[in-house]
Amino acid sequence: MPKPTMYNIFNSLVTAAKTTGVANIFLSNRPDVTKEMTEFVVIDLPTVQYRAVKGNDDFIVRTEGVFYIGMKAKSDNTPNIGKQTALVQKFLDLFPITDDRIVATEPTVLLKGSDKSGFQLTTITFHIRTKINSFNH
Repeated sequence: MPKPTMYNIFNSLVTAAKTTGVANIFLSNRPDVTKEMTEFVVIDLPTVQYRAVKGNDDFIVRTEGVFYIGMKAKSDNTPNIGKQTALVQKFLDLFPITDDRIVATEPTVLLKGSDKSGFQLTTITFHIRTKINSFNH
């Protein structure tokens, strides 16, 4: 039985995120912060999925994705700019993210500031298209 489209998209994005070496990867929401956590990424698909008519395109679903990248602030609660920038760059270097199921392109970076839990957040939003035969995987 084919996997659902959301499963394939998340699976592809998690596989890509793991190559950055980030220690904590979460889907859609981050759990409560632990003292041991120094960095994390939350992978989210917060937008509508648009289905193409089969035969009109090489892609069947178009949607948007977001990486919420968190880096622990310094002890005085100021941003750890060097580490944050290095981690964000590792994610930007992933693009375009391409595998048998998806193509993720056009990353846009937004610095979000403090999450009120001791982390500085940066978001990377991007376009996602699923390949026409990805439902067979």
